[in-house]
Amino acid sequence: MPLQRTVPEDTSETTRQVNSILRNLRGEHFRHSRNVQRAPARLPAPLHAHNLPTLPISLIHPSAEDSRRRAGPAGHHSTRPIWIAGPNPPHSWTSPSSPKIDEADSADINSPAWREHALDLVFSPDDVSMRPPGSVSLRSLRKGEFPTLALLSLHAIRAECSAYELAEIMPYIPPHLRRVLVRHSAINRPLSQAELNAICGEEGHADGELVVVGPHATLRSDHFRRIHSSRESIPDEHAAEESTWDSLATQGEPSVLFSLTLLSTPLTFNLSDLPPTITCLALINIPKPVSLQRLPSHCPLVSLLDLSYNSWLIPASGEKLLEDYPWTKLHYLKVLGLRGCHVTSTLLSQVNRGRWDDVDVVH
Repeated sequence: MPLQRTVPEDTSETTRQVNSILRNLRGEHFRHSRNVQRAPARLPAPLHAHNLPTLPISLIHPSAEDSRRRAGPAGHHSTRPIWIAGPNPPHSWTSPSSPKIDEADSADINSPAWREHALDLVFSPDDVSMRPPGSVSLRSLRKGEFPTLALLSLHAIRAECSAYELAEIMPYIPPHLRRVLVRHSAINRPLSQAELNAICGEEGHADGELVVVGPHATLRSDHFRRIHSSRESIPDEHAAEESTWDSLATQGEPSVLFSLTLLSTPLTFNLSDLPPTITCLALINIPKPVSLQRLPSHCPLVSLLDLSYNSWLIPASGEKLLEDYPWTKLHYLKVLGLRGCHVTSTLLSQVNRGRWDDVDVVH
């Protein structure tokens, strides 16, 4: 008599039997693999708890004792916060803070934090309208970033060399690296007059950019006239040579000034001396009033104009000067910096009158 399989009538019971068999098989396979690996049958306790923060709470919210321990010697004031490696903690772990500079740094115009804040609009990497054609973004070092090897090398060269030695070394440093040195030094350790002249050389600028920070340095009244006369006096040595690929590569293209920034230094020259190729002009914290009425005729390509933190623009006479300025003549103006100035609705309407796209007024 053949054997007959008894099939249970309840399908749920069959499902439970199958699940039990599979669970037993998985358990036997796991215990067998642990025995082969000569490991204990049970797993250790979990090393990571998902309901706990990934960083110690003392690193995110330091106690008063930790703050005093990190403060260092008396009288030392750190202008930059302590940064921790890794991603930023969630917003619920940190207390809200303002991205602006502290009150102590804003009062000291000679501090690196204030200079970084004042030059942020000029050194912004987002605005590409005032860069020379073909140039790359050469912004200053931001908070929490490690300096590049090129920047560390430039700092070592500047620390070990005098102004006379810098003048001999600069021809061997590419112009774009000289521009990086000028930008970073303007924030952290402004260049002296001799160092600025050595870095800029006969061209009078570093890769189309010139940044002068006072009271460490000032421009000579004939700075731009000397540059123009030196270019005209250079003999045309390559006129009789054959135009080959090698000669064109070694000769290169002449560099012109695109960006001029004066910070806390007087204006010692006439606006008529400025080259018409300037597209970025920043006159920040200039001690004496400057007449900008003829700026459109001398620099018609200006797309960024920064007049921030000038005390002579704060009174009522300064407000009237801004409102009566012929803004319509600056056809290429895109960004206008008026930080620290009183910007009225009348001024905004005067700046944007007759324009298809409104000017970005930063105040």
